[in-house]
Amino acid sequence: MSLRTLKVIFGAVAVCFLVASAYIAVLVTERQKVLGDITHYNPAWQASQAVSEFMRLERRLDAFNLPGRGVDKDEVELRFEILLSRATLLIEGRFQNIIRDDPDQLATLRRLADVLALMQPLITGLERPGSVQQALQLLEPLEARLLQLASYAQIRGGERIAQDQKALNRLYWIFSGLSLGLILLGLILIGLFSRHNQLLERAHRDLHALTSHLAHAASHDALTGLANRVLFHERLAAHLTRWHQKGIRIAVLCLDLDRFKSVNDTFGHEIGDALLKVVADRLRRCLRDGGIVARLGGDEFGILLEAPGGLEPCTVLARRIVEQLSAPYSVDGREIVIGTSIGIASVEADIISPDQMLKRADLALYEAKSQGRGMFCYFEPSMEARLDARRSLEIDLRKALAHDEFELFFQPQVNLTLNEINGFEALLRWRHPKWGKVSPAEFIPVAEDIGLISPLGEWVIRTACAEAVNWPRDIKVAVNVSPVQFRDGALVQSVRHALESTGLAPERLELEITETSLLDENEATMAALHELRRLGVQIAIDDFGTGYSSLSYFRSFPFDRIKVDRSFVRDLSSRRDAMTIVRSIASLGTGLGMSTVAEGIETQEQLLQVQTAGYTEAQGYYFGRPKPAHELVYSLDPAVSAPSA
Repeated sequence: MSLRTLKVIFGAVAVCFLVASAYIAVLVTERQKVLGDITHYNPAWQASQAVSEFMRLERRLDAFNLPGRGVDKDEVELRFEILLSRATLLIEGRFQNIIRDDPDQLATLRRLADVLALMQPLITGLERPGSVQQALQLLEPLEARLLQLASYAQIRGGERIAQDQKALNRLYWIFSGLSLGLILLGLILIGLFSRHNQLLERAHRDLHALTSHLAHAASHDALTGLANRVLFHERLAAHLTRWHQKGIRIAVLCLDLDRFKSVNDTFGHEIGDALLKVVADRLRRCLRDGGIVARLGGDEFGILLEAPGGLEPCTVLARRIVEQLSAPYSVDGREIVIGTSIGIASVEADIISPDQMLKRADLALYEAKSQGRGMFCYFEPSMEARLDARRSLEIDLRKALAHDEFELFFQPQVNLTLNEINGFEALLRWRHPKWGKVSPAEFIPVAEDIGLISPLGEWVIRTACAEAVNWPRDIKVAVNVSPVQFRDGALVQSVRHALESTGLAPERLELEITETSLLDENEATMAALHELRRLGVQIAIDDFGTGYSSLSYFRSFPFDRIKVDRSFVRDLSSRRDAMTIVRSIASLGTGLGMSTVAEGIETQEQLLQVQTAGYTEAQGYYFGRPKPAHELVYSLDPAVSAPSA
């Protein structure tokens, strides 16, 4: 072999080695970029997500009390829980390695933890007046500091990446120098290259898996695995496009679980979350004919269904869902019974956006819930008109108390033994400047929903006491109390202030509560009742027999009166079981040493029947209709005096 040939071979080997070295350098550079991207992604992403969730929570709080914004308490609580989880990752995770040398950033994290702890009770009691403003005041000073924290994480992350890249470059040049000096170890270089290539492929696979996981997490609910609101909205938009282009008819079903809140309150959120998973599985099984099911938030679910042949499949599906979700659940050894209400909206020519579709389904859901549990209802155009009327009613109701539009009427209560009026029940009336008289059945539920019932109830108690203090013979006044007034914890204080400011003797005030009040927050309610009893106020159970009647209530608290519901009195002449129930309640009151009051007396025959049954007091149109205070008379008309039993 000639020298020239040897030189050519050597040159070829050298060129091949240089090409191989260059290729290795390219791969190392790419590896540096991948590692740098991963290192950069984690801390900066965590900080930016925390800031993003922080601002989302601020926006939800701002919109919470604004009518028409569609933000409810469940959505605010969901945003708070997400922010709390993001903050936990920053405080307890590796993120602190990035900021451990900066006391200001560490102080920001500690301040964030403190603020979230302070906000926990505010979020839980969001419906209480002032809770939203207090929460926003706590959040406001943190916004700039969190933005500074995110910026700091970005900078420090970049610095660490630069340091890592320098170290990798140094190793690379050492490696290249060794490669050039030790060409005889080419086989080892080939082995190293093969191994490096395997690691690079693994890194690509891991990145691909991470990307897929993040994409799935962004479009699916973490608890149930169902599609989330974002994905449901996207799919609905796509189907609306197909409807406009090809005429493929669709429908949306919005579901809300009945009695789910009581499950969380009774068994805790862990059991509630486990129950939601089972509900999600049952919904999947219900969609035998296809469709998309999503968890829209809290205990609300949505279903998107194609209905090219009409709405009969929607009706069949709704019935199947009501039946399946109403069946008992076994969760962690506990048997739980809930149900669902469903609103259905089908696509129409005037629908151009997913939000319109969801709004109509929500209106139908609201209508279904108003009709009772376990119902489903289709959207009708009149529902939008009722919604507008409801919003107008809410606005006017907020102004009514300040504009002195409310008035108390009083209906007499008669002592059947003494044959005289011994009290009046205070009944709230609203004289709307435009609509005239508005029924309490219409505005009281709205007042409870918008948080106005407590100040309104306080006004009723104070006004009723002020009127009653001028009545003769120590005639008492009875005032109905909403369950909401027990939950907000201000009832006892309101009663105390009313008695002190008017000078009314406590035993002349009677508070009438329903059995629903005893179901909600039972321990707190009983504590309030005992405090009211210590004040000297009398307590009566109103509309007894129509709610969740339980004799255990009488063991927990010694009530003064039992008021049997007017529906039993109305049916005395037509139904034998009504008389049996009326007599049983009278015997119960006698045995417990409580007065019994028959409501809804309209005829002398009914009066004789309740007297015979053993009732001590009566109330109804037979004795007098509700009147304003200035028209009251304090003695019975001889024509309607109670006859001797």
